[in-house]
Amino acid sequence: MDPELELNELRSEVAETTKEIIQLIAVRNGIAKRIGEVKRSGLLPAVDQKVEDALVEEVIMECDAEGVDREVGLKVLSVLLAESKRIQGFQPKQPLITPVMMAAKSRQLQAAGKKLIRLDVGEPDFHPPQAVLEACSDALFSFKTHYTRTQGIPELIAALRRYLERRHHYSAKETEVMSTPGGRFGIYSALATTVKEGESAIIIEPNWPAYKEVLQHIGARTITVPTTIEEGWEPSVEKIKEAVMPNTRAIVLSYPANPTGKIITPEKYAEILGVANDNKLTVISDEIYTDYAYKPCPTVLQGGADKFILTASFSKTWAMTGFRVGYTVSSEELIARMVKFQTLVVTSVPEFIQYGAIKALDSDKEVEENSRTMKERIDLACREIAALDALECWTPDGAMYVFPQARKADFDSSSFAMKLLDEKGVSIVPGSGFGSYPRCFRLSLGNSKGEISEGIRRIGELLG
Repeated sequence: MDPELELNELRSEVAETTKEIIQLIAVRNGIAKRIGEVKRSGLLPAVDQKVEDALVEEVIMECDAEGVDREVGLKVLSVLLAESKRIQGFQPKQPLITPVMMAAKSRQLQAAGKKLIRLDVGEPDFHPPQAVLEACSDALFSFKTHYTRTQGIPELIAALRRYLERRHHYSAKETEVMSTPGGRFGIYSALATTVKEGESAIIIEPNWPAYKEVLQHIGARTITVPTTIEEGWEPSVEKIKEAVMPNTRAIVLSYPANPTGKIITPEKYAEILGVANDNKLTVISDEIYTDYAYKPCPTVLQGGADKFILTASFSKTWAMTGFRVGYTVSSEELIARMVKFQTLVVTSVPEFIQYGAIKALDSDKEVEENSRTMKERIDLACREIAALDALECWTPDGAMYVFPQARKADFDSSSFAMKLLDEKGVSIVPGSGFGSYPRCFRLSLGNSKGEISEGIRRIGELLG
């Protein structure tokens, strides 16, 4: 047969097959619509995670049987599941109030002239070290205001390597460290380079909502392992094992944890790393609060993880939130992938800020003072909350938050947070922003002791 004629026939077959796929999607959508109607009539839950898990396994088996790349099959399934949920039309009764949303609302009120006690935003009120400010200023007036290599200037990479050796006794090669524009972008880059559309990652809750938001943005699924205040926010290794699916690619660990301040033992941490290794998962360890730890806190740098990415930031330890500078540590291969990703998006951290970051790494005195002050604030907040009969609170091991729980079973922290803001001028973050914790709320201790005490006093007034 003439090659051109054969090509045209094959193209026609592809077009017809594509039309058949679209027709099958229409049939599937009709079934999904009927499923939604049945769920509503029977007051059944909108999402059944076990059903989705079983479907993932079936798709992987079918891909293997038909010689289709698993990654392609999982991407198609991800699109189909999202379309089913859209068609079924299930929406939360009210949007979740996240820390970012609460901060935006509070700033809006402050701009309108309302005086607030801000216990919502995870930002310490400390000042950056003087040496950092001087280094940034000197760099600016020396015209260090240009593009740099994405990984970071050689001087900063060398300083980070020295810091890791001194702080964690970890020897990193030059190709195993990079600077990032803040810890948030480091998290995004870590997840985006290890978890693809249609795949999944495990998160232990309650936890910072950005992990879920990133996974949703890249088309990946979040598998949550919940913990409770009654169990001291202790994760179950068995539940983590059970959560691993054939398409799971990573697990996020973050200790000390936001919002609970939980630190698990090195022994349990090692067990979780073992689960990750057995299932070939990348451990993404967010260690932004390491210097606000008041008991031994495990780090992924201690060894035990076959594949890992450590993310950290200068924001909390050195009070450099607005500088937007952080760093990641990983294998040469993963750092190269993250550098490539960062190049596409932001080029690099501003040059003069990188010179300030170098000085921060040697500012041990300021770190010790900040850490001591934060511990005093945690102790104060726990004492004040303990005096309120309506609340129970687990004492944090670290970080800069407390996460109390109301004793009333029907307590709604979202409506309470809005009422507290309107009537008492105190901003907090509802527990629903960190997972399924409607009775909890987070207090950030980035303010003075006086403001923390006054804020909790007003919370007590509203609770009655």
